[in-house]
Amino acid sequence: MPVGAYASSAEIMAHVAPEGDVYQAGTLSGNPVAMAAGTAQLEACLEEGFYEELERKTKLLIDTILTHTKAKGYQFNMFHRGSVFWLAFSDKIAIRKSSEIDPDSMKYFTVLHKELLDRGVYIGPSGYEVGFVSAAHSDEDILASAEAFKAALDVAFSAE
Repeated sequence: MPVGAYASSAEIMAHVAPEGDVYQAGTLSGNPVAMAAGTAQLEACLEEGFYEELERKTKLLIDTILTHTKAKGYQFNMFHRGSVFWLAFSDKIAIRKSSEIDPDSMKYFTVLHKELLDRGVYIGPSGYEVGFVSAAHSDEDILASAEAFKAALDVAFSAE
């Protein structure tokens, strides 16, 4: 069931009706189920070590994949901040914006995306998007995804 919530500083929220002149409405606005789900999400995120655990899982995913790609000599890198990750068919040590990604590398991404889908792993359909690791992902999920990534990358790089 889709639910949603948003929040900001008191200064920003003061612009939203009824106090401000920006009207916001939605099917689930103020819905008790949406509010309960939002509260439960916030409580989970406030548990001690929540974000550190997400970052550990993300690092496990990336390190497992990069160990493979470095051993194979692939021109590929992955980056992350917390639980958000992104990839590039590049040897750059940092990519902070999409304009730093070589458009010609999308030929590899297209193969990678299809091969991952065939292996039961979904990432965004564009090589300019980011991925996310969630608290629901177990270490087994992470390692299975990493194995799928490794096999899919092998196919992408063999298509050269």
